[in-house]
Amino acid sequence: MAICSEVQPVVLIRSPSLLQAFNTHPKYKGRADLVLSLISAYDLDKKLRVVAPQKTEWRDLLTFHSQAYIDFIRSHGNSEDDELSPSQLEEADMYGLNYDCPLFEGLPHFVLGTAASSLTAAEVVVQSGGVALNWYGGWHHAHRDEASGFCYVNDIVLCLLKLLDHYERVLYVDMDIHHGDGVEEAFYHSSRVMTVSFHKHAPGFFPGNGDMASIGSGPGQFFTVNVPLKDGLTDRTFHKVFTRVLSDVKSCFQPSAVVLQCGADMLSGDPVGTFSLTPHGMSDNVDYVLAWKLPTVLLGGGGYNFPNTAKFWAICTGLATGQKLINEIPEHSHYEHYSPDFELLVTTRNRPDDNTSEYIDELLETISGNFSNIYESS
Repeated sequence: MAICSEVQPVVLIRSPSLLQAFNTHPKYKGRADLVLSLISAYDLDKKLRVVAPQKTEWRDLLTFHSQAYIDFIRSHGNSEDDELSPSQLEEADMYGLNYDCPLFEGLPHFVLGTAASSLTAAEVVVQSGGVALNWYGGWHHAHRDEASGFCYVNDIVLCLLKLLDHYERVLYVDMDIHHGDGVEEAFYHSSRVMTVSFHKHAPGFFPGNGDMASIGSGPGQFFTVNVPLKDGLTDRTFHKVFTRVLSDVKSCFQPSAVVLQCGADMLSGDPVGTFSLTPHGMSDNVDYVLAWKLPTVLLGGGGYNFPNTAKFWAICTGLATGQKLINEIPEHSHYEHYSPDFELLVTTRNRPDDNTSEYIDELLETISGNFSNIYESS
């Protein structure tokens, strides 16, 4: 893992109120505490600038989300099912506010805070031209008028739209076990945003889309890139695929800025993941993008093994600030969560890699062929 010799200005989006809002989410309560405390344990706070999210109004979410969807969250976001009338329950179902995206006390606060964090990250990047880290962000499944996959607001789309006000072409890279369907859908017809999603693709695996045939439409044809991967993916194979695809992306798309979602559910040991990746291996891919020295936003994403998620994002924070972290985790308030080894290293699953060399070669050849269409039309 290389450390870039010239470090760009780095900002970390963080505030007590944002942490409080994030901890209202029933699926992720406590995760941000681990992430931020580990970053502090390595003294990385001293190498960056901490910025609190700017005040965000509900109208700021309407650049992507529908008025009706936002109005329902504002009015009923703090409700329980038994507090809603039958017609309101039916409306909640229509907006995806059920099952994995239930209404909960504090939801409006969470939605506004999440949107504010990524909008602020975009603004910081525009102003400094450096790197903004927002480990609260990365909610890639939310649609214009529907919650999905634990995601209620698509902060990524809001971030990209903000960047498009200042940059001609913005690259979005999604590195999560699940396909970044909400972001892809938002820009499926656009040639100003190229979306590249690396994810698991298998029958019955959420969200069920993201095959190589999805390449964009109209002016956006060939500007949607899907890289479907199989169980047992290793660091070595992933880095080969990641660098090959993004090398072509950089050449043909020539982005002015980058948004990279760093889903930690790709890591070995994640309860919903089936890959054999390590935090250090995945961070090599982050380092590859940072080496481009473009204005860059790094976002969080999935990650259900909280200690491993904290390790990965702390390593990424170190990369952005030019610091290589020692393997021994320093003692701090959440030290006990890293028992029994108290190390950054993560042991991988002992499972076969279903991504055969033949499959990877065919995958890369197909994607490269799609890129050739962009070269020919430019």
